[in-house]
Amino acid sequence: MRQAYSPDDVDVMRGALDIWCALHNVGRDGVEANRAAKRILDLMDTKKCSCDELLAQLGDFGPEQRRRVS
Repeated sequence: MRQAYSPDDVDVMRGALDIWCALHNVGRDGVEANRAAKRILDLMDTKKCSCDELLAQLGDFGPEQRRRVS
């Protein structure tokens, strides 16, 4: 597990999260954004990625469908 990220890595991860949140109409402070942020950290632990690479790897990762209670 990676212990530290460079300022550039943080910028890349933040940019990817911002774009992901905008694409999925999710607020950055919500549970879904936290899930996406954890996934981004997991991906960056594996290898250093660009913003585009992170977004490509997050392609099938979306917000959980909310269940309606009747």
